[in-house]
Amino acid sequence: MHRKFDTMQKVHIISVDEPLMLNLALAIREKGYEVSVSGEHLDNDIISQLNIAKCQHLESGWHPELITKDIRFVVLGANVLTNNPELERARELGLLVLSLPEFIYQRMKGKTRVVISGSKGKRAIISMIAYTLQKQKMDFDYAITSQVPVLPNRIRMSYEARIALIEGDEHVTSALEKRFQLEFYRPHIAVLAHLVWSAGNDHESPESYLNTYQLFSTSIEREGKLIYYGMDPALNQLAQDVRPDITAIPYTEHSFITKEDGKTYLDTRYGDYEVRIPDKYFLINLNAARLTCRQLGIKDADFYQAISEYSLSL
Repeated sequence: MHRKFDTMQKVHIISVDEPLMLNLALAIREKGYEVSVSGEHLDNDIISQLNIAKCQHLESGWHPELITKDIRFVVLGANVLTNNPELERARELGLLVLSLPEFIYQRMKGKTRVVISGSKGKRAIISMIAYTLQKQKMDFDYAITSQVPVLPNRIRMSYEARIALIEGDEHVTSALEKRFQLEFYRPHIAVLAHLVWSAGNDHESPESYLNTYQLFSTSIEREGKLIYYGMDPALNQLAQDVRPDITAIPYTEHSFITKEDGKTYLDTRYGDYEVRIPDKYFLINLNAARLTCRQLGIKDADFYQAISEYSLSL
């Protein structure tokens, strides 16, 4: 059932001191909702931002008295435990309780969702896409865990934007539901950067880690696109196994040349575009961003012009 969140008036955020949750509370408040929050560690910076935005809060800790029957929905942080007194109170009252990725999906359900995920390069790819969209004056919403310099904060929700950039996270959604966050977003365009499993990241083995991304690939919307790093053997196999209606598009490092003036240029059919290469992954991430922007209707020549300005400003 599709729920119309835009008609809701009162929201409660549990664990506002977790990453992205404060940004979520402020973004919801900006849309005119009445927002109350709680968290175990409300420091002076968080309290200051909550006060400026006029979000209701008490001291650090859990306050079930904040949970009232007129609250339309409650959003949980990933670390909220099943015995949290606020959660227990919300259940007693029969309130709608959502995880963060559930809320993001519902709020961005009507937009073209671009989900960027993987172990390396997410932040850089998102930054390049966002910068290019800005240069093309294409409005977009976003929900980003990383701090991206070209974006003023980590989340934006509007009614007008038809594009949503989402940073895909492979971690568990919450203590209540052991599904992984990537399973909720149902992208139209999925970007998978290089995969590297590490111990202690919610996945007990490399096989479990890869399985999360395989499930993610099955969640891509019909006729969707999968843009993936073509030098990763695991991703190559994953791309071969996607549904027939999904177009799998590999990317590798973009070609470049160094001229007699010592400057580096992208080697393209549209001419040479000067770039500064800050690290060995730059040209790989650049190609992922280019192919994503192409799927959003941006011509390669316009992308190259934007990315040249972007890289020279780093």
